[in-house]
Amino acid sequence: MRELAVFYCPKCGYYAYYQTSRHPQCPRCCHPDVMHMARMYYKEFMDMGCRERDDYLAQEIMKDNPSFLKRINAPHKRFNSREIIAEMNIEIMRLDTENKILSDTVKWMHDTIWEMIREQKGYTDQSAAQIVNNLQDDKSTHTDH
Repeated sequence: MRELAVFYCPKCGYYAYYQTSRHPQCPRCCHPDVMHMARMYYKEFMDMGCRERDDYLAQEIMKDNPSFLKRINAPHKRFNSREIIAEMNIEIMRLDTENKILSDTVKWMHDTIWEMIREQKGYTDQSAAQIVNNLQDDKSTHTDH
């Protein structure tokens, strides 16, 4: 006679004891695939308490079915607003830093362009101030008429 082994259904978690030569199907949910044999001896399984058996089988089912974990965690991920808010705050801080860098770059480019124009036209800071004064004087003489 062959030794008994523990078999469990990967779909519903039902377990039973069968000879190792059998390929049982789950009598509870009638899952078309054969039940899986537990990775421990029958005696070890029998020495466990009810809670330990349930925990062991739950781990075995989750190992074989990663999509099961995804389905369990999906509502948590979808409705975990604290995690989403934390991620959004990090992204906002990153964008603020990037925005400051870009603003500083635009200011530098603006200053550089005006400096190059002054050099090209031969303006000094004093002559630029004089041109601004002349423009203001022209406006005031035109508005007096």
